[in-house]
Amino acid sequence: MRSVPALHTVSPHLTRMLVRAAVTAGLDRSQLAIVPGMAVLGEDPDRIPTATMLRIWEVISAPLREVGGSGQVMQLWRPGTLGVWDYLFHPAETLAGALRDSARHFSVIADPADEVVVVRDDDGVTVSWNGPYIDHPSYLLIAELVPAMFLTTASSGVGRPLTPASVRLPHSAPARHDRLIDLYGTRRIDFDAGPPSVTFAEADADAPLPRADPALSAILNDHARTTVATARPVLGWLDRFQAALQTAVDSGCPDQSRVAHRLGMSPRTLQRHLREKGTSWREELETYRQRRVGQLLRETSLSVESIAARVGYSDPRALRRAIHRWYGQGPAATRTATRQRIL
Repeated sequence: MRSVPALHTVSPHLTRMLVRAAVTAGLDRSQLAIVPGMAVLGEDPDRIPTATMLRIWEVISAPLREVGGSGQVMQLWRPGTLGVWDYLFHPAETLAGALRDSARHFSVIADPADEVVVVRDDDGVTVSWNGPYIDHPSYLLIAELVPAMFLTTASSGVGRPLTPASVRLPHSAPARHDRLIDLYGTRRIDFDAGPPSVTFAEADADAPLPRADPALSAILNDHARTTVATARPVLGWLDRFQAALQTAVDSGCPDQSRVAHRLGMSPRTLQRHLREKGTSWREELETYRQRRVGQLLRETSLSVESIAARVGYSDPRALRRAIHRWYGQGPAATRTATRQRIL
């Protein structure tokens, strides 16, 4: 199988914008200190681990929801905030062309595992996003953000605010969704509608753009392609450890010796490295298990016994005790509460 450049990594541009939005919303930056990869976020490396961005989403979701969700993020956007990807919208001949370019090069800012599709039909030109994060606690906020990113950058390229023909979101309609109407500039929002998408009217999609420059467009597209092809992911030691730990837990065998072997060190050296990072094997294992169990309770109907096997508990009773410790209630009540909270 051919390797994909920069797989499991993202540009730091969007992640920086997320952090700024959360801090603006009142998040104490010290809460982000425990996120692996934060130390290099400000150094403008080529790429950072996707896991770092997802951990940041976990930390910032609550404060963002309190101040309006993904709209808080887009308020901070300015042309160039997302690097070369933003500028793909300006020199294209039409918005439809710009959307195709931005979809083809979405990996400039996102993980190459993300998929963006542009389709023309009777409704207009639709941009849809399929990300491999449907089990992530912050998936619905991420799903709200992506159509807003395309709508905002498209409006910048056209030189005027665009009203989308429609927006589709994967989650159920909330009791009130005024903030989403403000975010997208339309009341035509369809819920429970599959992958998030935004549809542009055909007249908007086909109108010539005011700054069309085919030569510049070709240069920017080539630069975007080169940016990903030559990217160098920045993976810290703790990132590599957590990836090895996740693999071990998901295989049902979270054994410290095996993880140490995967990292090319002895268990004693592994313990020393973890102490130097201000953490421990038990703390890291507990943190990942809690996050994974929460996802499985929320997103699946698996029994406690099945979940226990998936995260390496030999005795389901041990998992039941852990769920009580983490959430203050049993598995059934936790499953119900987490599903209600995400809605």
